[in-house]
Amino acid sequence: MCNWEPGDHIGRSRFVKPSEAVLLSPGEEFIVRIDCGPTNPQREVVWAGRGDRWVTQLIYAARLWPVAVRVVNVSDKNTWVNELSDVARIVEYGFFPRHGRFVRPGSAAYRDWEVLILESTPSPETKKRMEREARLEALIPQPPCVERPDYPWPTKVLQRPRLDNARVPFVKSDPTPVTKRVRFALDASTQTDDCCCSGVADSWDASGDTRDSETSSENVSPSDSGDDRISSGDSSSDSEPASPASGFQTSQLPADDLDLMDESWDIPVQGMPGTPVENLRVEYERCMQVSNEVLDLEPRVYMREGTELLAQLRDQLIFLGDGNAAPAPARGVICDLDVGDAKPVGQRPRSVAPHLMLKVYELLKKLLETGLIEYSNSPWASPIVIVLKKNGVDIRMCIDYRIVNSFIQLSPYPLPLIDDLLIGFEAAMWFISLDMAIGFWAIRVTERARLISAFTCPFGHFQWMPFGLKNAPLVYQAMLDNCRWGFVRLSPEEEAEVDADVLEFLQLKPPDSEKQSSDSENHALKSEMSALTSQMTVFQRNIPVPTYMGPVLGRSSYIDDIAHGAPTWGQLCDDLNALLFRLRYWNISVSLPKSEFGKLSIPYLSHEISAEGLRATPKIVKGVENLPFLSTLKGVQSFMGSLNYYNKFIEDLPVIAATLYELTDEQIRSGKDLACAREAFELLKRKIVSTPLLRHPDQTRPFVIIPHANPWAASAVLGQEYDGVIHPVRFTGRVLNDAELRYHIAEKEVIAILRVLENFRALVESSPVILVYTRYPVLKWLLTSNSTDGRNVKWGLKLSHWDLEIRRIQRDEDGLPAILGAGITPREHLDEVSENLIPAKGRVKPPAPVSVEMLEADYQGHVLSFDGAAKTSTRLGSCGCILWKLPGLNVLEALLKDVTVNDAEYCGLNYGLRMALEHGIHEL
Repeated sequence: MCNWEPGDHIGRSRFVKPSEAVLLSPGEEFIVRIDCGPTNPQREVVWAGRGDRWVTQLIYAARLWPVAVRVVNVSDKNTWVNELSDVARIVEYGFFPRHGRFVRPGSAAYRDWEVLILESTPSPETKKRMEREARLEALIPQPPCVERPDYPWPTKVLQRPRLDNARVPFVKSDPTPVTKRVRFALDASTQTDDCCCSGVADSWDASGDTRDSETSSENVSPSDSGDDRISSGDSSSDSEPASPASGFQTSQLPADDLDLMDESWDIPVQGMPGTPVENLRVEYERCMQVSNEVLDLEPRVYMREGTELLAQLRDQLIFLGDGNAAPAPARGVICDLDVGDAKPVGQRPRSVAPHLMLKVYELLKKLLETGLIEYSNSPWASPIVIVLKKNGVDIRMCIDYRIVNSFIQLSPYPLPLIDDLLIGFEAAMWFISLDMAIGFWAIRVTERARLISAFTCPFGHFQWMPFGLKNAPLVYQAMLDNCRWGFVRLSPEEEAEVDADVLEFLQLKPPDSEKQSSDSENHALKSEMSALTSQMTVFQRNIPVPTYMGPVLGRSSYIDDIAHGAPTWGQLCDDLNALLFRLRYWNISVSLPKSEFGKLSIPYLSHEISAEGLRATPKIVKGVENLPFLSTLKGVQSFMGSLNYYNKFIEDLPVIAATLYELTDEQIRSGKDLACAREAFELLKRKIVSTPLLRHPDQTRPFVIIPHANPWAASAVLGQEYDGVIHPVRFTGRVLNDAELRYHIAEKEVIAILRVLENFRALVESSPVILVYTRYPVLKWLLTSNSTDGRNVKWGLKLSHWDLEIRRIQRDEDGLPAILGAGITPREHLDEVSENLIPAKGRVKPPAPVSVEMLEADYQGHVLSFDGAAKTSTRLGSCGCILWKLPGLNVLEALLKDVTVNDAEYCGLNYGLRMALEHGIHEL
């Protein structure tokens, strides 16, 4: 049906065509199956096509993926749909069909097609009535098969027409395009006039409409043209039709009329492929990023509630579509810098690559036009650094403030923990992520801070508030925290600048009109003077918000990145609407190209969040498989630092990485004794590439802890059971210190359990019960024994806070490996992997004990053995000794006594020597 071979579809189009030619009468339809090999709904989009007299509609399966195409004849004439007709096209995300007339499901044009189908196809009741009438008509006697026309009776002699008056068809050879006026409309309620050339219009489709050469006034309708956006030809006010030779030409209009017409023209949604009009439309949509196609919503969003989300996005005024667009200044926040008595430092500008000079110039021009920067005479000057953004087109202008930051005192405002931002999504199905538009540029600064933050570049010396300063992220974090949680509100003079609909939505009473006008004049005067001080911030004025103005989303953000999920689509739209109104209140702009709306999964802080769980998307994955062993200690430390960010995804990371932590610079340079380090390096590369899926922690389910310890490290898995299988939630562990290396293996497992309870206290604290699978009974003894001492007492006190259910296992007993999820490795397999990765500290062996077997086999003499137990607060001590005679191991005398001193073993030695003297033995 469609010639497709695996691997040929990347970045290309696949055609959906009927298997045979079909003749359709007006209102008739037929179904074409989509059978083009394996498809991926997350990566590919099915575009619906249309012809001159037929349109299509997609038919969806249970998983909301198109499985067939419904082709309907919407004209009043019969039409053929042959094997060469493209009724649909499968295109990869990010690409558009190059030729033909196709629209994406959910777009305005597609909805117009659906309405056209409803208008053209009869209802089931009408079909039944037509069938019934056809059956009744078949019973009526039919006229003869041979047609008998009625000829008028001649009343006079007719004459042949003259040849010079006869109308003969001809082909116009004049290549000059004839301009015809057609009507374009973005929707059914708005129609504007536009002009296009007939020569261009005729080239829209190879099978274009056949036009009547007898008249030059044409009516272009959806049934006759290739696009449903074209409605009619010339306006009804024209009294006479224009001939092809004297048609309506744009060159005949005055310049003023052309300007008036240009102002009222609209750009068509589905226009002429390859023409400037279509190119302008495509570029406009890509820049504004508001159309259905660019938002790249899920297929089910198009068919259901996507219009509600799009309406919210189009109504907001805080979105910036250009990656280098300059945001408006935020309200209520001012940054101040204090460098003490430091002397100004002026640095030379760095060179900029020639291919980036124009982009830097355009960016500086935008910043100057919006008033975010100005020319500076400050004695301070820091050089700029240009970095390309992820899209490879837009630039990020950074400033090297390392010298300035050394003079600035760090703000105590805290940043949220990454792990705390990745929880709370266990009930979410739909997700959104918002990235603020170059947020640090939107913060106003004091006059002193402007001078300190001045920067220099090849285009001049400027001053502003960019990112890179030590306290800039903390100031922006404080602003967004207050925006979401709602602690303090704007001052009356700043609140007067807020839109009325925002104040109405937030239920805030607007200021008085008289006071508003006076305050706005004062505020404008202050803005012109640029005499901003740190006392003008909302945190210094401390005006509390009303009690009914609570938080939005109920979660924090990391500086300018916000992620949120909701269990239902309606709740997601409500939360997004509340957040956008709150952002408008504080005048915080959002970067639309870097934001995600209505997704099943979103990227957030180098992680992927979905309803299934949490995945790691590390940047170092690209090329890490072929990464050779690093040749410097700094390179190894950098690699380990990148892995530590994802330590919760890597099982037994300290067990494997212990050898890499012990490496020295001299050892790496010499290349000696690196076998274990190289093996650990290769194992970590494989683990970072194939990180498991971590389930979202569910507070209503019991947690499971599976500890694992070896001679040099202790680690554990925190998981939860779903359908009888334990899935990982988090991994943790650490390398043991020198004192802990001498602990028993059971005590090391206790260390691993305590680390889980301490690191993930926020996750497991509300759990009804915590299951612990361990191979040793020490843990249960710690919780029940009354005779513990030393470190066991401290461990017992820590564990008594938790409701632990101990389940002892031994190797494969109780079927534990059978219920472990795909991301958890059985303990015995981990022991096998770590046999070749023993670090230097793991090779410490206790001294070999001296035993009787070390004596010669024919030894003859006496042997004394003794031991003792020290006195404790609960019982007396004891000591014992045995006097042996070799060979034969005959016991001469034995003694066991209680002692009241701590040196019980020393007492046993004294008693044994005394027994030897009583037996006359002087050699032992």
